[in-house]
Amino acid sequence: MKTLLIAAAALVAASLMGTTGADARGYRYCLKSSPGPGDCKYTSYRQCQAAASGLNATCVRNYGPRR
Repeated sequence: MKTLLIAAAALVAASLMGTTGADARGYRYCLKSSPGPGDCKYTSYRQCQAAASGLNATCVRNYGPRR
């Protein structure tokens, strides 16, 4: 039971960490709502715009190296 709880906690922690800079390289668009790298997890401009809807945010092209 203890092992199951540790595994579940590790899974939750990994999912909360989000997209890292290295992972973001494969995505074409970033959602920017403040200074910094932005949330780079969108493969299309339309997908990014849908996420930005209702927010004070904009979508920018991710020019980082591709995988």
